[in-house]
Amino acid sequence: MTSEIERKWQDRWKNDSIFEPAVIEGKKKFLITVPWPYTSGSLHVGHGRTYTLGDIIARYKRLRGYNVLFPMGFHQSGTPVLSIAQKMLRQDKATISLYTEYLHQYGESDIPARLKTFTEPAAIAEYFSNAIINDFTLLGFSIDWSRRFTSAEPMYQDFVSWQFKKLNSKGYLTRGDYPLLYSVEDQNPVGEDDIKDGDTDKVTIEEFTAVKFKGSEFSLVAASLRPETIYGITNLWISPRGKYFLVSQGKEKIVVSEKCLMKLNLQGKEVSDSHEIKMEDILKKEFQVPITGKKIKVLKADFVDPDNATGIVYSVPAHSIMDYVALSVTGEQSIPDKIIDMPPTSKSTVENLVSKLGIKSPSDTEKIAEATQILYRDEFYSGIMNGLTPLVGKTVQEARADVRQNLLDQGLGFVLYETSRKAETRSGSDVLVAVVKNQWFIDYSRQDWKDSSHDLIDKMSFYPEYLKRIFHDSIDWLRQRPCARKRGLGTRLPMDPDWVIESLSDSTIYPAVYTNSPQLRSIYDGKGSLDFDLLDSIFTDSTYRGEDRFYKTVIEAKRQWNYWYGVDLRLTTSPHISNHLSFYIMNHVALFTGSKLPGAISISGTVTSKGAKIGKSKGNVVSLLNVVERYSADIYRLFVAVGADISTDLDWNEDDVGVHSKKIDQFVQIMESFTNEPGDMDYIEEWFVSSFFSRLKIFISEMDQYAIRHAYISIFHEVMNDLKYLERRGGRVNVVLSRIMRHWLIALSPVIPHLCEEYWHKNVSDSYVSLETLPDIPQGYPNVAVLRAEEYVNRIIQDVREIIKATSIQPKTIQVSTVPDKILQIYPHLAKGDLSKIPQDMKWVIPEYMKIRNLISPFEGDELAILNGSKQYMESTFGCSFQVTKANPVHKGRNAWPGRPLIRLE
Repeated sequence: MTSEIERKWQDRWKNDSIFEPAVIEGKKKFLITVPWPYTSGSLHVGHGRTYTLGDIIARYKRLRGYNVLFPMGFHQSGTPVLSIAQKMLRQDKATISLYTEYLHQYGESDIPARLKTFTEPAAIAEYFSNAIINDFTLLGFSIDWSRRFTSAEPMYQDFVSWQFKKLNSKGYLTRGDYPLLYSVEDQNPVGEDDIKDGDTDKVTIEEFTAVKFKGSEFSLVAASLRPETIYGITNLWISPRGKYFLVSQGKEKIVVSEKCLMKLNLQGKEVSDSHEIKMEDILKKEFQVPITGKKIKVLKADFVDPDNATGIVYSVPAHSIMDYVALSVTGEQSIPDKIIDMPPTSKSTVENLVSKLGIKSPSDTEKIAEATQILYRDEFYSGIMNGLTPLVGKTVQEARADVRQNLLDQGLGFVLYETSRKAETRSGSDVLVAVVKNQWFIDYSRQDWKDSSHDLIDKMSFYPEYLKRIFHDSIDWLRQRPCARKRGLGTRLPMDPDWVIESLSDSTIYPAVYTNSPQLRSIYDGKGSLDFDLLDSIFTDSTYRGEDRFYKTVIEAKRQWNYWYGVDLRLTTSPHISNHLSFYIMNHVALFTGSKLPGAISISGTVTSKGAKIGKSKGNVVSLLNVVERYSADIYRLFVAVGADISTDLDWNEDDVGVHSKKIDQFVQIMESFTNEPGDMDYIEEWFVSSFFSRLKIFISEMDQYAIRHAYISIFHEVMNDLKYLERRGGRVNVVLSRIMRHWLIALSPVIPHLCEEYWHKNVSDSYVSLETLPDIPQGYPNVAVLRAEEYVNRIIQDVREIIKATSIQPKTIQVSTVPDKILQIYPHLAKGDLSKIPQDMKWVIPEYMKIRNLISPFEGDELAILNGSKQYMESTFGCSFQVTKANPVHKGRNAWPGRPLIRLE
């Protein structure tokens, strides 16, 4: 039944185009954007979370009276789609298997024929664009698809060309030789979007110092991030499974690993005459430590990775956990004295950390990694070079820079760039670091640009608020960013068409095109291009001076732009903070001003499945299509809404999904059973309606801060619980629903829109609940007195239960005595500490009050009347007689106090 309801309303929303808003001058607008999907495959539950949260917020803003634009486009730039097409062309089995599975999910009738078309990148992008539209439609997203476009569309590429001409004219583009992440197979720089898991497991470039250890016939080159430790070297390590090559570097003969040869060539180090050298020819020789002149041996070690840096490691056991453990096991070397002193209070020494973590051998890799991180961090920030070095008294930070420069100046070493982790592209090519000649950059290092970006961040809203500091830090961290490459899909760099703008740089201000893409496309179709001046007249204050036949369309494009932009809320995930979102802020600052700048950013957490990262290799991928088929759109939406706070990680667990499914079933049963029953309400029904409007106030307050989870726990789960409680108290469900139905369905519609639409039409109106505005809370609600009264009743119930538990008495009668009138009359004076106003004949009560005053819960209502009104409920709750009387004051013994009656079990 649920799936039939969902399809019905999806079709009606689409046929009536209800989510394609027009410009309404004078009405407050709200533009929300989410990441545009990359069209290289199907989306799973993890991808769906951010888009679902975006739709919930868009729908909420509509019910609060905003004219909402929630648009979507598709990102097709870069190398991922191109790499897939190339794999299909060479009949890669794993790729064919994966895409066969995708096509099977979407019910493709002729899978082999469709796969043949996937040798063309455009065919892949087009197919999965339509598949994603289908997924998002089935989830009930209120997206304005009339404004969609792709980054491969010529109209959009003209817009990107305009953007880069503007950046270049302002001096933000530059060229130079620069180390970049590089695909060996593709012979092309790569960015986060091109690298496997590059968005969630960042790959950065590390700058090693490659140190030459001179021997009688050749030098061994060992690379390190800590050149200051050269004074504590005991030996060199090589890998027993590695291949090493002797090469000429200028007039020198050096030895490095096989993988390092490729790195040297990519980084412009001129090497020649390479040939493999036998391991025994290395092990039998001694080598000299530069600067110190110490002679050392070479040892084999399994922990050495021949693919990392040069494949040769120098050993500093006094300041390296792995070296210390390896030498302790072999017993081949004694451990030398330390060359770095730590503060007396510090426990960060090799010996202490090895003992504390129980490290026994080099195979304890996780413990060694933990200890190494602690040691390196603490030595860097707190270490001082001691008298065993010529740098005595200098900090480790100072010594590191001095030793590195000394090695470079004397030709005893050179800079070698390395990736922060092993990485490969999405197509499987190794990612190394190359120094690319005449690379184009966006110069994000300019201080004036950073200052303007910081000013904008100060004015923006962030959800959660602590993100503001993180964005400030990210802007400070940004340096020159390579913005173009020689290969891939995308826009040609207008000032140098041999280069293609890379996939993050062409998607920084793309939301601007959502505002007027139909008009831009119309002009492009008629004109064949969107030239610089035309776009400038739309997106800046310049005047249009083009052909008259496009004048009206240009003016309409500008009207749409001026009404809808800037982005009121950008919702995305945390991996985008340091790149895409920081570029987004800085490019907007560079090109736009005032109201066209971003207003707010919210970050949603990632999604795991039973605690593990979602991935094919783990077998825990559940596609969005499968979710809808197995459960329903509204169940998935409810799970996303209340499963976790928006900024924290959400775990996809089908047991939890089942709990929400049961709640939805209960909701449907309530709605199906509803008949309108107007009339007077009794006390408990009045309580329910007051409780509902109290929860509605909480809902609005939470949703205004995008605290979606708390908002919908309040307005859905807690209201459902209140309905159960109402029934237990003898209240009439249909009577109270008649009072709240309009408000409740509108409030619930952002999360379960299909069901709300169904029961809105059935029980309220023929209009679309998706377009309704939430009415004001009726005057007189919530009734605080009624809420407090029922809270008082439940407090008494809890007290009785605690007494039963403590005494093990199964009562036949529960006797409750409420506060005596005389004590009630003097209580205000007692509470204020105004003891002089206590009548003489009642002063005896003061000592008792002073003893129990912290236990009193003052209550302003008529306790006797409230408890008598709840007598039947009390008796059904405890299965015994329930009697309420007004207590008399007693000089000796305990008295009843306001909100704290005497309870006796008989």
